[in-house]
Amino acid sequence: MAREISTVGVIGLGTMGAGIVEVFAKAGLTVVGVDGTPELAERGKGFLEASTGRAVAKGRLSEDDQAAVLGRVTWTDQLGDLKDVDLVIEAVPERLEIKRDIFGKLDDIVRDDAVLASNTSSLSLTEIAASTKHPQRVIGMHFFNPAPVLKLVEVITTLFTDDELTTSVRELAERLGKKPVVVGDRAGFVANALLITYLARAIRVYETGHVSREDLDAAGQVGIGLPMGPLTLSDLIGLDVVKEVCDVLYAATHEPSAAPPALLQQMVTAGRLGRKSGQGFYTYEKAGSGTVLDAPAAAERSSGATKTVGVVGTGDLATELVEKLTESGAQVTAVDDPAADLAPLAGLPLVLLVGGPEAGCEDCGGGECLIAEGADPADATACECCHGKAPAAWFGAVAEALDERTVVVPTDEASAWALIGHLDPQVQVVPVAVHQPTRAGQLVEVARQLDASAEAVDGVQATFDAAGFVTLASRDRAGLVVDALLYPHLNDAVRMLDSGYATAEDIDTAMTAGCGYPQGPFAMIDAIGAEEVADGLTQMQLETGEPALTPSPLLVEHAAIDRPFLG
Repeated sequence: MAREISTVGVIGLGTMGAGIVEVFAKAGLTVVGVDGTPELAERGKGFLEASTGRAVAKGRLSEDDQAAVLGRVTWTDQLGDLKDVDLVIEAVPERLEIKRDIFGKLDDIVRDDAVLASNTSSLSLTEIAASTKHPQRVIGMHFFNPAPVLKLVEVITTLFTDDELTTSVRELAERLGKKPVVVGDRAGFVANALLITYLARAIRVYETGHVSREDLDAAGQVGIGLPMGPLTLSDLIGLDVVKEVCDVLYAATHEPSAAPPALLQQMVTAGRLGRKSGQGFYTYEKAGSGTVLDAPAAAERSSGATKTVGVVGTGDLATELVEKLTESGAQVTAVDDPAADLAPLAGLPLVLLVGGPEAGCEDCGGGECLIAEGADPADATACECCHGKAPAAWFGAVAEALDERTVVVPTDEASAWALIGHLDPQVQVVPVAVHQPTRAGQLVEVARQLDASAEAVDGVQATFDAAGFVTLASRDRAGLVVDALLYPHLNDAVRMLDSGYATAEDIDTAMTAGCGYPQGPFAMIDAIGAEEVADGLTQMQLETGEPALTPSPLLVEHAAIDRPFLG
């Protein structure tokens, strides 16, 4: 039988603790808020008054309802005032010794049937529970910041936790309007184990100098569609917190990808903790502010946009590029027929090649048969099953029609391969990757190759900028930036599923309800295709030798039989 929980104590009244107080008070429960001094308790009260006041101002809460919420909360600096509550949640700093000390004191204060919960984001709940007289009543309730907004609550069990308690806490989370995910006691649980490792990888990408901080953030926000870029998010969370979770994850797994990057450690040592200190990856107006002071001026590349452009290829992307370039004021020469006269392409400053499977036939994958293992792309002049219509079969002729006056822009791997053996060595090639639109825009990644001039790269970027795309430039590496961030992140989710720790549905719920993802990792894999994700990881692993990039066996299995993870 589920326990009746109507009175709740919250220990620690910082931003997170005050948010948890608000969640319970809004749900109609009586709350006792506790912090170490009267001043800190009063500060917690101020957080709640300010938060509910903003809700009233925006019309989301009536003044009567605000008064009712505030009236359900008692503020104190005495742990003894928790003696009659049904549930206590601690939301103190992530230090095991602090949490164990508090739980030890609570043993002698609360009723024997009271539930003790921790809001820890990564520490061992088993170690916390083991230090108490009644470890079977200890459970995790991990809320996500801001607690009144984000729906996820990770309910963490230990070997001590009984099923009845788990059921009661899960049902309580549902009463609060949350989406609970029940998992066992493992470092980082679901959301932080995936999110913090993703942030650590992103910081390592930034360390290499492959990409600027703004472009790295654009890759996450615009390219992947996440609520914010990884460096901005790290600053928001607090670089000290990111490092602490990295330390916990690495201590538990010894995975190099979970270890705190050197740059992160240096920044924490230097006191550059993000928004909370006023300096992190970005510099802010003041401590606690989200206003960035050192944001660079918007790139003035529009004047360098190429006004005469060729687009060669067929399919949806080719059509989209022709339309957007034309709308930007460019004069576009479109070639979508291998039998067309190629002379108008000669001398154009910019020619885009759009190949890919959609432009050919299903039997050969749009000319991919011509670049299979053992094939010589230089000999690919016709494709029997496509009758010469696949881009990889006729782009060679396009390449031979061009000279050093033209910058060639392949938009996919098949187009790039088709150039081999046909292109004049003096012709500059600037590959790009055009991503699907997200709620923040549509990203184009521009690859900087060693033999391409800065002027050529800037010209390509300016042309896409003028056409309404969001662009970033990075070194030409496998996965560029977007896939280099996303695919290992998705692979980590598959590894978690393969370990039996959580279901695909629960992992997706954790990342959408807890981290604001528009889609969970498995919905993303199903949309992209398991085979494409696995192939991308393999290319990155071959280039870098990083073991963590090896595709999960479960991902490979799904790719082999083309089976989705969901549905």
